[in-house]
Amino acid sequence: MDKDNNGKLKTIFDLVFNKLQEISTNDNFMREITERRSRVFDKNKPDSYFYENLVRDIFGASFKAKTLTNKWLYFREAFSNFDINVVGEKRLEDFVKNPHIIRNRAKIEACILHAKRLKEISSRFGSFGEYLAQSIGNKHQLIGKMKQFKFVGDAVVLDYLKDIGILDVIKPDIHVLRVFFRLDFIPSEDSCNEAIKVAEAFKQATSEKLIVIDAVFWIYGGGGDGHVKKAICNKNSPFCNECSLTIYCNYYKGFLH
Repeated sequence: MDKDNNGKLKTIFDLVFNKLQEISTNDNFMREITERRSRVFDKNKPDSYFYENLVRDIFGASFKAKTLTNKWLYFREAFSNFDINVVGEKRLEDFVKNPHIIRNRAKIEACILHAKRLKEISSRFGSFGEYLAQSIGNKHQLIGKMKQFKFVGDAVVLDYLKDIGILDVIKPDIHVLRVFFRLDFIPSEDSCNEAIKVAEAFKQATSEKLIVIDAVFWIYGGGGDGHVKKAICNKNSPFCNECSLTIYCNYYKGFLH
């Protein structure tokens, strides 16, 4: 990426970032960014931490972030604060009769089995964090270790590894893809590989982590998880009159014509 393009990307990022600060719900946007900027992997965190993130990412693959957040206290109660020793002894029916959680039988059953598997791994390696720490720097090996768990596919595994701070990666969702497409960075809203390259270019231009780039454009296109008051670049009714990127935006140019 040449210097001129770096300057353009930095300008676009700053415009989006400043707008999100302006429309932030309380300080939710900056809290998210600050957490992502400081996120690091800590192998010494308890097994319950790694298990909770696993359960959340498995269920989060099918629902909006806000839906899951609104139910998460009930999940924590149902899963006994994600104590793998307790969950591994529970029955499927203990969960499916709970009206406050997402009652996907297949995912619940898998997560009960995952508690047992985490317990086995923890017993063997000292902790689940230590098990993952042995593969730091080896993305392929980390992905392989996590894909042994049911419902952890190509997208969920990247979400999980970035959420626990062991990888700085981007898994472009529909909102990021939409924004990049409208800005003419990628040829279609299905161009995930190209979007990853664009995110890498933004990282180079801004010196931000990929997980920060991911958050900024996810929130700009989808509103995040209550981070801002509105999704500026939403799918059906984008707020073009409030967007600072119209000079770069093919969608807006098409709208004018």
